[in-house]
Amino acid sequence: MLIINEKRKKQIDEFIDKDHAVMEDYYEIVCSKVPDGQMLKKMCTLIKADPDFYDPYLMVSDLLFSKGKKKEAEVILQEAYERALLTIVDAKGRWPKQMAWGFLENRHVMRAIEQQALYYWETGKVDDALEIFRQLLRVNPHDNQGARYSILAIKMSLGFDEWEKPFEVERDGKVVGLNAFKVGDWFRENAPKYEDDFRWLLDLYKTWDDASAKK
Repeated sequence: MLIINEKRKKQIDEFIDKDHAVMEDYYEIVCSKVPDGQMLKKMCTLIKADPDFYDPYLMVSDLLFSKGKKKEAEVILQEAYERALLTIVDAKGRWPKQMAWGFLENRHVMRAIEQQALYYWETGKVDDALEIFRQLLRVNPHDNQGARYSILAIKMSLGFDEWEKPFEVERDGKVVGLNAFKVGDWFRENAPKYEDDFRWLLDLYKTWDDASAKK
């Protein structure tokens, strides 16, 4: 589904979102570790206060999924995703040319978009997921979100909860993260097999490496 913003006639060169006053309240509430029911109410209050700050939507969605309320969770996640896109696209549905994760203001927008892509992937809507991951990678080739890994996993026909298994790091019997070196090696070995998706990125990384070597 193509989402457009008819009010924005020109493609954004570099997107940096505005400040959201509720952001500080959001992190304060999350760090307070209140019970789920109270957390849900507080997040809904933040959404009412600022419908265009998207992290509370994701928290609400997670809580609803955890309670087995799948349909409600899907609706709130979809709303966050569509609102996030309306924040960045133009009248032709074009994303910004750049949208860097390095700006804290952008992260709630990028998280909302990424979460929808992950959910599409998880629920078998692979083509939809792939398109979103490709867009995220284009606007932010530094790829702090790891979109390139998701793209590669999908191209290799690996499942949503399958591709990370060989790289998981455990501590005290719990998975605490991924081995970044092993993930990097996996990407470098396999990405060249998918030129349509990664040639531009690999070329860009080479120019960065070359520029860095000259310093």
